[in-house]
Amino acid sequence: MKAVAAAIIIALVAFLLIGIQQYRVVALRGEVAVETRSKDDAIKANTESQATITTLLAEAQRNADYLKDLNKRIKASEDKAKKARKDFEDLKRNSKPVRDWAAQPLPDGLRGKAGSGNKDPGRKN
Repeated sequence: MKAVAAAIIIALVAFLLIGIQQYRVVALRGEVAVETRSKDDAIKANTESQATITTLLAEAQRNADYLKDLNKRIKASEDKAKKARKDFEDLKRNSKPVRDWAAQPLPDGLRGKAGSGNKDPGRKN
């Protein structure tokens, strides 16, 4: 009897140990599945972030290229305007028609002479 009781107790303890181990295996499988999903989600988010970073870097490069081109255009426009001012000044000084026009006397109304003989048309007597 003692041997049978001992065998039953040993069998129950073995069954409980096997049950506990099986429970641990199922729990670990669940944890592995959760970790795998988390890893896959992190990889997907990382891939999206890398694509965004690549897009932003390309946009920054395009902006830098555009700014460089814009600065070249501004410099060219400033140089062109400077040349036009210089040409205009040279034309004012060296052009015979302009000098002849500038040498003409001003009309009476522009020299401060009143045409009607009234010295101060704004004054009332």
